Amino acid sequence: MDHEAKLLDLQVEPDITRNNAGGRGTKTLSGGEKSFSQICLLLSLWEAMGSPIRCLDEFDVYMDHINRKSSIDMLMLAARRSIGRQFILITPGSRSDISLAPDVRVK
Repeated sequence: MDHEAKLLDLQVEPDITRNNAGGRGTKTLSGGEKSFSQICLLLSLWEAMGSPIRCLDEFDVYMDHINRKSSIDMLMLAARRSIGRQFILITPGSRSDISLAPDVRVK
C-alpha cells in the first residue's frame, strides 16, 4: 500500500501459480480469478468495517462452478460470523449451490 499516492497494489496467487512466489498482478487474471480475488479482498475489508449492510450484485458472473461454490461458502460463513449485520447477495446463477438453513432466505 502506497499511502502517499493512495494506491493499493494487489498480488494474487491462484493455486495454479503457487510455485511462483511473487504472485501475479490482477491484469493477468482470468475473469473468474478476478471475481474470486475481489470476494477475498471484500471479506478482509469487511472485517475492519462496521457497516450494518453488505451487498454484492452479480459477484459470481465470471466464476466457474468450483470457485462459485467456494465463494458462496465463504460469504455464508462470513455472514454467520457477522452478528447484527445483513448480507444481500444477488446472483443470476443457479441456486443449487446455496444450502438452505433457518438463517438463509433465497428469493
